[in-house]
Parts: sequence; structure tokens; C-alpha cells
Amino acid sequence: MKKITMMIMIVAMSIGIFGCETVDYDLLFEERSNEIIAAIPDTINTNFALPTFDDVEVSFEYLDVSFGEGEFIYESPFYDQDVELNYIISKGNQTAEFTETIHLLADDSGYNGYKLYIDLPYSVNNVTLDEYTQATVLGIMTKNGIAETDVETNAAQIRGRRNSTWFSYPKKPFRLRFDENTSLFGMPEAKNYVLLAEYADKSLMRNAVVHKMSSLLDNLSYTLEVRFVELYINTVYMGLYVLTEQVEFHKNKLNIETIAGIADTGYLFELDMRYYDNFTALNDEWFMVADKPYNIKEPDSDDLEYSSVHSEYLTNYLTSVENALIAKSGYETLMDVPGWIDFFIMHELMKNVDVGFSSVFYYKEAGGPLRPGPLWDFDFAIGNADYIDYGPENFYGMKAYKNRLFKLMMDVPELRLQFRERFNDIFYDVLPEVYDMIPILSESIETQANRNFDKWEIMEIYVWPNPEEVMNENTFMGQVAYLELYLHERSNWMYGIMFEDEYLNGIFV
Repeated sequence: MKKITMMIMIVAMSIGIFGCETVDYDLLFEERSNEIIAAIPDTINTNFALPTFDDVEVSFEYLDVSFGEGEFIYESPFYDQDVELNYIISKGNQTAEFTETIHLLADDSGYNGYKLYIDLPYSVNNVTLDEYTQATVLGIMTKNGIAETDVETNAAQIRGRRNSTWFSYPKKPFRLRFDENTSLFGMPEAKNYVLLAEYADKSLMRNAVVHKMSSLLDNLSYTLEVRFVELYINTVYMGLYVLTEQVEFHKNKLNIETIAGIADTGYLFELDMRYYDNFTALNDEWFMVADKPYNIKEPDSDDLEYSSVHSEYLTNYLTSVENALIAKSGYETLMDVPGWIDFFIMHELMKNVDVGFSSVFYYKEAGGPLRPGPLWDFDFAIGNADYIDYGPENFYGMKAYKNRLFKLMMDVPELRLQFRERFNDIFYDVLPEVYDMIPILSESIETQANRNFDKWEIMEIYVWPNPEEVMNENTFMGQVAYLELYLHERSNWMYGIMFEDEYLNGIFV
């Protein structure tokens, strides 16, 4: 019996010895961390696979984004930057924390290498403003360091974009339309896109800077995304373009229901003084308030239910907004005041020539207040228009002969104070981020920009409406430096003048 008991004890001890084999947690965690680091690309602009483990658990966090093991979840930063990826490796009650520096590309960075190849059945010179041409589209981008196809389809069409730049410059802007909702380079899925040529903007960045800055303003309920894209048509290099969203109602973008034939529905309309030149009489597609013409974009006038009810409704509503501002009472329920303040701050800061002319969009949901935007068309802003007082000093958009709604708002003492307070917030909290972003974004597109100006040799040539300061800069980076200096000088001037008696009394010099 004693022998049996002894044998049982020996077996039990043997099992205990082998079952309690010690684990070197430091070594285990270090090995798993090295495997994680080996899986991280040098530059990151999309999701990628992370290793999974049977013997440990891992949780990750960066930029306030948390996720588990298996896949890295990419979130675009405001501009390209190094960030810390923090992760915790655990086994049982043992844990270890690690930090690895990773390099994130913004989704609009030039280092994403966006290229758009469009094939047409005939020369691009035959593309017109009025008719779409069938097109095959191939989009290539660099994903985590590897060139890959982003989109490939022959279910697309292209035409010229109807604005003054089509007739004025040899580098043409285009409208691109897909048969089905399609995401280009991570942008919201939609059928319609715009390719901006930015021919007269030798920095190529004015629209991009405005759209990126506007994305930091919480009071603007929708802002547009942009991508810098090298465009090839029938294998011919066309230059560096800014790809952006079409201003429209869409379920994946500015999602507002609009029903033709219903008076109180969703509306998108545009201040467009060009209607004076194009039409001799009012029709249901546009309306006038205080001698200012507005073009109705949504509802679609081609809809069979579309009628004069829409122009009548908007005429009455916009008139009520103006009357409330004139009375300095009741406007708060009729218009989105914080949104309009942010909207007009952007126009005034950039000294946009079109603030009282065209490309100024308004929209309204059924039963909702009048809202601004999206912002559009700033290539003749930020000191790039020699036919106005383009310098960084002096007010512009709220003058009586410019934007009437802006002028009426700034005639209200309370709104002037709100405008100043909001500008102070932007001056201290938003503009520093923009100033950090501009050199990083410009550096990311420098190679493509120089290739663009090899194609379009205009740097030392006057392109209407370039002022003297633009003509004095003969390099791409010099153009960017002028843009950045202008924003510094303009914002400093605005910040100072808003504490002067003239501003407080509604006198805009």
C-alpha cells in the first residue's frame, strides 16, 4: 500500500512540475510586439491586416480610435503626421503597454499618388459643355506604399464644366459622371464629380485650403472633400487637378429630401448674377429678391411635378428673412445664424470676389431654417484677383454692392458682435491648424505641381486675373508662400479692426 501511495505522489509531483512551467511574459510580449511592428507599413492611408495570436490578446488605440486585433482601422488626420499607436498585449492577468510611432497620410495628401486615366472614343478637344461623352475610367492610388487600382469602369461619362474658366484657359475643367454611385479615392459614393483645373491659381491650393479649413468649422453642416489628382485623357497628361464633389443633394453627402410640386420641401439654390446676362424674363427655375437673382438647383426643374410653387415659396421665404434682419428681430428662427456667420467669415477672410456674384449656395430643409453652403469657387480669392481691392486690408463682402444677406446681417449690432466673437475663436483655434497644414500639404504635391507647370508653362506669364504679387513668384512653393503670407496678414488685419469703433458702429472700411 505504501508503494502505491508513493507512486501516486511521484506521478502527481511530476504532473505539477510540468504543469507549472514558467512563462517569460516579457519575452513573449516583446516577440508579439515585434510581429505587430513588422506588419505596419512605412506610410498608412488605408486599413491593413494586423497579426492575430492564440496565446495573447491585443487592443489598439490612436487618435482616439480604439480597435481590437485583426485589422488596423485607418482614420485620416487633418494633414500628414506622425502619431503614436498605443497597444496593450495581455495574457491572463499579465499585461504590457507598447507605443510605436506611425506615419499617417491625410486622405487629400499628394503622397497618396492619385492618378485618373480617362479614355474617350475621340480627342479630348471634341468634349463639349452640353453633351456627355462615354468614358472609361481607371483610378490608381498608392495604398500603404503599394500602387493599386481604386476604381475601374467603362460606365462613366465626361463633359466640360460650365463656367468662365472653360472659355478663358487652355487647361479645361470637367464634370465626371458615373452610371452608378461610385467612390473615388475614398470620397463619398456618388455619380457626379468635378475636376477643377485651377489654371489661374498658380498655387493650385486655394480651393483645397478653403475646403479643408471649412471642415474644422462645426457650424457648417456640410463641407466638400478634395483630392489632388494627376489627370490623363487618352494617355495624354493633362496636369494636376483638384477632384471634388459636385454641389448637390445626395443620400451619401448633403442628404436632404426634395419633392417637386411641394412648396415646403428641401431646396438648394444659388445666388447667380449671371442670370441677368442669360435671361430676359423670370421663369420657374429662378427668382428675384431685392434685385438679386437666385437659381433653383433642387428640386430638379425637369421633374414633371415642378412648378411655380417653388420660386414663389423661396421668394416669400427669403423676403421674410431679409425683412427680419432689417427689423433686427425674429431672424433667429428663420436662418441658421451660427452657420451663416461661419460661412461669411470664410468668404471675408479669403476676400472672395464671388461672394456677391455667383457660386454662393443656400439650402433649406422642409420646415427648417435657411442654411449656407456648401462653400464653392475660391480660385480668385486669397489675393488672386487684380480687378478688385485684393490686398489683405479692408472689408469686402458686406459692402452694400456685394452680398446683400451679408450686409443685412452686419447691420445688426448683435450679429456684428457674434461675428467678432466667432472670428476670435477661429483666429486662435482654427487658423493655427491651417498654418501647420499648408506647408505639409504643399510639400506633398510639390512634385506633381512642378510636373503640372512643365506641362502648362505659365509661371512667368500673366494669367487673368493674377495680381503683381502672384506674378512676382516664379515657383510653385513661392506661390504657396504668398498664399500663406496673405492669410496671416488678412487674419491679423481683421482681428485688429474688429475692435475699432468703425466696426462696432457698422462702418466697414
